[in-house]
Amino acid sequence: MLICVTHDLIRSWLDRIAPFVTANMLVGGVPGFGGFGVLAAQILGRRCVLFGTQRVPFVVRRHVSGQSVEVGGIRRQTFVGTIPAHAARPVAELVAETLGVRTVPVSHYLNIELSPSNSIVNPARLYALFGPNGTCPESVNSIDFFKEWDLDATNALLRMDDELQKGRALLPRDTSFVAPILLQYDSNDAHTLTDRIRRLAALHGRPLVIDRSMTRTVPDPAASYLWEDLDIGLTTVRDILHLAGAQTQFMDAVLHWRYELLPTSGRAPWAGRPRVVLGGGSLEELASALD
Repeated sequence: MLICVTHDLIRSWLDRIAPFVTANMLVGGVPGFGGFGVLAAQILGRRCVLFGTQRVPFVVRRHVSGQSVEVGGIRRQTFVGTIPAHAARPVAELVAETLGVRTVPVSHYLNIELSPSNSIVNPARLYALFGPNGTCPESVNSIDFFKEWDLDATNALLRMDDELQKGRALLPRDTSFVAPILLQYDSNDAHTLTDRIRRLAALHGRPLVIDRSMTRTVPDPAASYLWEDLDIGLTTVRDILHLAGAQTQFMDAVLHWRYELLPTSGRAPWAGRPRVVLGGGSLEELASALD
């Protein structure tokens, strides 16, 4: 069973399917970050094998819900983690056969929850555009989120990635599959990375609406980049790192800016306030739940 929903809907869908899940089933999140593994372990426990992908295997440009999708790009490979961890290899083989995308098994599900993708990439872009030193152009109503990516966004992304890389080293499980951003994009510096992201044609044509009705320029309050990638995605990553005692000053600053920026939409289950994704508990309890 694949669960392909926004982060704010994960809990409700897991609750909905829980009575029907049996030991011979596979239940997976595509993608599997944003708290999917933690929530699935809490709600479904060990009654089945859980899995999640570190990224989405396909880039969908536009779609008609429930009817059709248009695939704008297929990733060269994806990574999959499982709960229990020892099931990763056979599940990866099944995912590869089913989706037609090379699939690499990871050593532990923490590699999925700490995915260095939407949860840090999109917040970096927003902070560079609208943060204290924002570079949002004047007198425009929208901006192409990736095609017009700039060096300020890259520098913000690298700062968050640096905190992620240092913090993951403190975790009590192998997280070597959380690859540094420069390595992911075959880049050697900020300028090369900026160019790489701007050239991702599959991500072009994703406009971010700019709201100028307030006293300061802000992104569209309904944008999923806010309530999904900041309120849930980055918050989850930051809170896991906090459990490990990691220093996350820049992530904290980005999230503080977000909380002060706009009232939350209410869609995110823990929107608008810092919160350890487990709702309490120790780092070892989190790691053990995902073993």
